[in-house]
Amino acid sequence: MPSSWNVKLREAIVTGLALALWLITVALGLWEIYVLRQLYYLLYARLAKQFGGGDYEAADVVGYCLLPILAFGFIAFAIGSAEWHRLNLGRPRSWKVFALTITFQLAILLVYEVL
Repeated sequence: MPSSWNVKLREAIVTGLALALWLITVALGLWEIYVLRQLYYLLYARLAKQFGGGDYEAADVVGYCLLPILAFGFIAFAIGSAEWHRLNLGRPRSWKVFALTITFQLAILLVYEVL
């Protein structure tokens, strides 16, 4: 097999792996919109219970206002991370950003599970 085929095969594998990891981070990001909103409700309920009072309607209004903010943040994350990985495909900094992103996303899920 010629050397150029090895290079093209390696590039295809790296591209496929980067695409798969990016899709995983995007799927986790979509799930975390739900998780962060539920985390807000959990924290609101705990604080309301601790400090007395708490209005469900007010919590719901803030929860509905939180949703578009999280959605716009997710869209910015998806587009920004796609461009970052497209420009830095196969470089160590791209893999480091994947590792950092997945670590951060798993930390959010862990906090949600703990609470």
